[in-house]
Amino acid sequence: MQAMISSKTVTVPTETLRKSIGVSANKARLWFKSRTQLKSREQFKTKGGLDDTRRGAVYVYFHSDGHALYVGQTGGGVKARIHFQTAAHEKTQWWRQWTTMRFAQLKDEIDRLVLELLLILAYKPEFNKKPGAKNLDELLPL
Repeated sequence: MQAMISSKTVTVPTETLRKSIGVSANKARLWFKSRTQLKSREQFKTKGGLDDTRRGAVYVYFHSDGHALYVGQTGGGVKARIHFQTAAHEKTQWWRQWTTMRFAQLKDEIDRLVLELLLILAYKPEFNKKPGAKNLDELLPL
């Protein structure tokens, strides 16, 4: 007996998808927070202070009041990322403002990209440019 594949199209309302992504973003934020440690600027500056394997990570830099300034990902080391020519963090407006940061080491690029996007949606960092709509009510066309 052959399995029949349904040709019926199921329509999912945009609002349903937005809510689902919002729930996922909040769960990703909780997962990230539970599996990372807050690192100070001093720890960042200290050689070996981050305990980074340099094989890829997703990171969040925070202001002293606790709000996220920037969420990013790298295929290499977190500290090395500050010098990339494509977006040298040290030359950005937010770089001098951060006091603490967190990072999760993830080798797989797709895992990093998904987590980065979810954390951007959850934290709504002040200086990220992607995705365009950080407000879930504006994410995805109707």
